[in-house]
Amino acid sequence: MSAPGTNHIFANLVGIADSLDEKRWKTLKRNSRQSSKPRHRRDNTREEIVVEKGYKNLVLASESYAEFDYRPSRCSRSYRMVVVRKEVHCHSGQQRLFDDDQIRYFFYITNESKKALPAREVIRGANRRCNQENTIAQLKACHCLKAPLHDLASNGAYMVFASLAWNLKQWSGMLVQVKGNPGQRRVRGELRRWLVRMEFATYLSSLMLIPGQVIRSARTLTVRLLTYRPTVDKFLTLHDHIGLPLRHYLAYSTKPKSGCFGTASTPSPRKSHTIKHQKPYASNSNQVAELSLRS
Repeated sequence: MSAPGTNHIFANLVGIADSLDEKRWKTLKRNSRQSSKPRHRRDNTREEIVVEKGYKNLVLASESYAEFDYRPSRCSRSYRMVVVRKEVHCHSGQQRLFDDDQIRYFFYITNESKKALPAREVIRGANRRCNQENTIAQLKACHCLKAPLHDLASNGAYMVFASLAWNLKQWSGMLVQVKGNPGQRRVRGELRRWLVRMEFATYLSSLMLIPGQVIRSARTLTVRLLTYRPTVDKFLTLHDHIGLPLRHYLAYSTKPKSGCFGTASTPSPRKSHTIKHQKPYASNSNQVAELSLRS
């Protein structure tokens, strides 16, 4: 339910946007993410079904933006208002319904000056907030924002445990260091982004629920992975980065200041674990990897 007077405020803003001179509107160009090797996409069968059955289809035709000064009724000063105008065309099958075309406005208010923050940066910053909404949706998916128990203390503990699991997933991705030659930096950067943006259910099924066998021997604990999947290589890379001591991360994150004696040396990784890739067994075509942890 909207607050009293909200519809009147939006009506005033839409009226101001409609009255702006056409010369003040600038075309809004979105940054396209095109890689050197674009991946193959499946045919858009949903669009074909909509056109074939004659459903109404709203298509974004163009985007433009402008700005003006706006003073709310209870404020003593004017603020900068950035507005985005989207022209939406309505189609039914192969025909365009001109009577159903729409003009939609999106308003962004800010107290930053034009010199400090251009209008394009205001729009880009507002669009980046969608990542927070994705994070909230993923927290709901891993039951961090649910209260399934009977009292307040139990629900609070449940939310804390679920949030800790989510934080461990995020930290495991942030511990991956983007270092090495250009090929290693590219692979490790992709792994880091993949882990940070991954949903918790995917993280659990791809990196946690891997069948293994624990073998105890003299002063050695060996964990043998009994199956292979494309995420096992990423799991082994993640294992290497998490196994590094904390001083290894601090050495890379801090640079020697001028006037200091000596230079910061890069410590060697801790040799408390070894990784062995064995050949597949004759009875099983899956590859096997062993993680040996020395006590």
